[in-house]
Amino acid sequence: MLKFHKYHGNGNDFIIINKNKSDIKITKSFVAKAADRNNGIGFDQLIVVSKSNNKPDFKIYFYNADGSMADMCLNGIRCAAEYIWSNKLSKKKKLNLVVKSKSILCEKHKGLIECVLDLPRDYDNVKLEKQLAKYLKSEVYSLIEVGNLHLCINKRGIKTLDLGQLYEQLRKIIKPYKINLSVYKKSSNNNVEIRTYENGAGETLSCGSASASVAFLNTKKFNTPVNILSKGGKLEFNVNENTITMRGPATFVFSGEISGK
Repeated sequence: MLKFHKYHGNGNDFIIINKNKSDIKITKSFVAKAADRNNGIGFDQLIVVSKSNNKPDFKIYFYNADGSMADMCLNGIRCAAEYIWSNKLSKKKKLNLVVKSKSILCEKHKGLIECVLDLPRDYDNVKLEKQLAKYLKSEVYSLIEVGNLHLCINKRGIKTLDLGQLYEQLRKIIKPYKINLSVYKKSSNNNVEIRTYENGAGETLSCGSASASVAFLNTKKFNTPVNILSKGGKLEFNVNENTITMRGPATFVFSGEISGK
């Protein structure tokens, strides 16, 4: 039996497993079975936390609901940090968590988890740009890299948009690059509404890395807060010359055990 803890960040839900206390091999079939919301636990992603003996305090691994690996998940990073503190895996008030080659500094701030990471950047790929330009035509869009890749499309309205259908229309272009799809609309002041369809998970209530990408695109002045509003809630971002800071919740749901077979 495998012990797990379930958390969510603005409705983006995860189960977390401590690799140092389990020798189970994570397979695609195990993840997909556990992710099933009718016959399993149900989650958007599975997170594996591994204690590191090197400079980072912990290494974090993400698996999508279909069993494929994800490169980054910022809602998941907050939940992983909260899990580490709540289960007394570290006494440090600031945690250095590493996802692949990305290092993220996490600490608590007024009941929220604050994460500092490198600035998102434009993703340049001439072949991909030509394919997208041919399909999206007059749409205003950007390709952003923030640990994983996001196609962010600026829309006049996003609430009634069939996001799943839009993803299916773009699937052949973006899935080979593991690109997630987001649509966004600036609503008022520093508030931006967003919806995201994630590879391997479908539309989620919130996506931290997509929110960071859209915050980056909508920041006009350094150190001016930008609020990204999803169906799951609000995330606050601050952008400066070298980093972007995210603040948001990480909520424990329940713990339990599941068969590793």
